[in-house]
Amino acid sequence: MNVKVDFDESKVARSFNNGYSKARKWLKNEVAKDTNVFTSMLSGDLRESVLPSIGNANDYLVWSVIYAAYQYYGSWADGTHVIQRHSQPGTDILYFEKAKAIHKEKWIRVAKKLAGGRL
Repeated sequence: MNVKVDFDESKVARSFNNGYSKARKWLKNEVAKDTNVFTSMLSGDLRESVLPSIGNANDYLVWSVIYAAYQYYGSWADGTHVIQRHSQPGTDILYFEKAKAIHKEKWIRVAKKLAGGRL
């Protein structure tokens, strides 16, 4: 018995890429939104610095102000200048880890659904 299968690779690739693109865009936006709640905010520059990386094609987010690493890790790279406390309630160091602990399951579930169950 012979079977002939016609397979349009470009159509399947487009479908996969569209789903992946939607999932990535949603996920980056949601991670930034959920994480920014925990970032310190004096002027808003740290929170706003992530916005350009939401719309790019990379798979990562960047909080790009010069002091972002200091705020994230809670001290300078050499261990000095330790942040004793943040001025706003609910903000903390390691803000992505805090957001991930709360929202990871939602991020995975929705991104998977948007990608057509393919993640």
